[in-house]
Amino acid sequence: MPDLSSRRRLLRGAVAAAAASALPGFSLAQGSSQVLRLGYIGPGKKPAAATGWALRQGHLQRELAPLGFKEVTTRNFPNGPDLNEAFLSGALDVGIYGDTPAVVARSRGLDGQLIGFDAIGMNVWLLTPRNGARSVKELEGQTIGVARGSYMHRYVLGLLKENGLQKSVKVIHMFPRDGEAALDQGSIAAFAAQIDVGPLLASRGYPVIDEAEKHPALRGTSVIIASSKLLAAAPELPAAWTRARRAALQEIRSNSADYYAFHSEVSGFPLEIVKISHPLSHFPEAAYPPEGLALLDEVKKFLLAENLVSRDFALAQWRAPQA
Repeated sequence: MPDLSSRRRLLRGAVAAAAASALPGFSLAQGSSQVLRLGYIGPGKKPAAATGWALRQGHLQRELAPLGFKEVTTRNFPNGPDLNEAFLSGALDVGIYGDTPAVVARSRGLDGQLIGFDAIGMNVWLLTPRNGARSVKELEGQTIGVARGSYMHRYVLGLLKENGLQKSVKVIHMFPRDGEAALDQGSIAAFAAQIDVGPLLASRGYPVIDEAEKHPALRGTSVIIASSKLLAAAPELPAAWTRARRAALQEIRSNSADYYAFHSEVSGFPLEIVKISHPLSHFPEAAYPPEGLALLDEVKKFLLAENLVSRDFALAQWRAPQA
């Protein structure tokens, strides 16, 4: 079982139901024109994936305009727990982020609903210093860095459990931007990196000793969560969002070169790294693809089994209707 400090890092940013109930209400009066506030994870100046392209091409704005929204503003966050805190404070209407912090927050009472997936089957790369460990077993008694509360964190905890190392390996919080320096200095034995960062570090010569793709149940998803107050005011929003993503995906698949150039520009990562990290097969058209729901269920079962969350919930009740 993960130690207490690992649990605290994973749970930080998840919120209690009593606190969530104190959020200011969202009101979309008849004939009014509102700004929709969208949060996402990453260093990029704009979101990417299908929602990002839908914004860039105007598909999302056109779908939301009949619902009374005149504009979509975006804000990036370094990790999921920080995005959860923005939800709690009432600073966001919709968030796109990793499954693990979203499930933790839901279990702890965050008042929001799933309206879709932006990506499924996301990989994690476990990298070591250039002269470091060459297998997971060699990490015994050493330290792994990973962004707390992320889908990469769940992968690390699951991997350690599979190898019987959960009590002998120390897991510390580390932002993606700090991973390379820590590997280069040898201050950690391994770093668990997400999409984009993982293949970039690998291209710079840091060995990859494991990947989430080797453990299908430990792969990640990027979920789209909307506040319940927003959905009460605009119940047609989930279906509108799905239509915008589908329109974007049609363009992405017919002209992937333009899409990948856009993704590289907004994320700041080299084109070839983006292509490795974001195969088009990871972008689902369906709002609730079976693979995505199955991975969410695995996340929930893992967190419950490890006592990282204490309250179960039904995924079917978390999903917003696609009216």
